Amino acid sequence: MSYLDNGATHRSLFRLMPPLHHDVDPNRSQVLAYIMQNLGGDAGRAIRAFNSMRHPKSKVVVFDQVHRMWKGCDWLPSDEESKDAMILVEHRALERRVIAMDGELRKALKEIKRLNKQMADLYTDNDADGKEEREVVAKPPVKQTNSIQNLVNQAWS
Repeated sequence: MSYLDNGATHRSLFRLMPPLHHDVDPNRSQVLAYIMQNLGGDAGRAIRAFNSMRHPKSKVVVFDQVHRMWKGCDWLPSDEESKDAMILVEHRALERRVIAMDGELRKALKEIKRLNKQMADLYTDNDADGKEEREVVAKPPVKQTNSIQNLVNQAWS
């Protein structure tokens, strides 16, 4: 948390920042101009503040990928229709991310099952050969129904 001279934080000052364009050239960046205006500092201080606020852990200012602009984390349009539309767009984007993560999870679970089967086959091969020493020890895969909850439980166990 970064405290300013007056005791305020960056979050309290910039969480409602309207959508603005950013440019690599500090002289053409609307975001840096807005930050310099509100902080009352020079370009170097504004760049440091912007880099701090856009960091994924702080998320004081966030990048709107639809409109390709930076905005405050709590900013909403002034009229109700625009608010609803913006929230709907963000909701759909989150749904797409969840669907993509679900696909990745299914791929990972399939790979885990394949590796468990491969380990079980090695285990049974060692038993068939009559070897007392086992270099590879694995439990055979547990048979369960393929519900999403069971797949998630298997992935986390």
